[in-house]
Amino acid sequence: MLVLLPPSETKVSGGEPGTSLDVDRLSFPAQNPLRRELLGRVVELSLDEDAALRALKLGPKGAPEVQRNREVLSSPVMPALERYTGVLFDHLDAASLGGEATQWVRNSVAIGSALFGLIRASDPIPAYRLSHDSKASGGPLAHQWAEVATQVWSEVPGFVLDLRSEGYRKLAPVPQDRGVFVVLVKDGPVGSRKALGHANKPVKGALVRELARSGASLDSVADVVSWGEAHGYFFDPASLREGSIDLVISGS
Repeated sequence: MLVLLPPSETKVSGGEPGTSLDVDRLSFPAQNPLRRELLGRVVELSLDEDAALRALKLGPKGAPEVQRNREVLSSPVMPALERYTGVLFDHLDAASLGGEATQWVRNSVAIGSALFGLIRASDPIPAYRLSHDSKASGGPLAHQWAEVATQVWSEVPGFVLDLRSEGYRKLAPVPQDRGVFVVLVKDGPVGSRKALGHANKPVKGALVRELARSGASLDSVADVVSWGEAHGYFFDPASLREGSIDLVISGS
């Protein structure tokens, strides 16, 4: 199985000394031609700071983010799961898992990036700034990633539990026969439940942590529902529609 997370806007600086990005080391290589194109466009855009700030939807204080993009091909790398920071990744706290749970994360967790596409937790990447709604040359990012979607999903093994935000989901929707998109909602009638909002991030982090600790191996929506019942998560089978399912968070 593969658990698919959104990236974070915030990223840890630095990396392993003496290293730099090697696109050929990234997982799911069908994306490599587009990865290289986007990297080139991001670097070129960063040479014009004002244009880059507008394209990345940043204010004047965003200049360091533009500098990151200017250096993205030469700056040091670290594993993706260590690069991304923020509420979701803090609650996952992968560094504290240890043993088999850590290996589960390496094998079973991926991140959907606007710049790199689908990457595994262990893939070495530099610090960068590009969001799903950034204005890169070559057209909307969703259109660009759609061109390689079929090849990408042919490289992804097993069932996919998609925990991305809606914006990142649109970059590369999971085919309905390959997995399920999880919608975190408040308690209520099916069809009228309200989205959990910002609180979804700690819930997602804790959910993936529990999946890792339990060594989950899920091959279907039915497996997801059963696993949830055993671990205190209500994936409502009655809500299943168009490749998505509600994860109902009571008391939210």
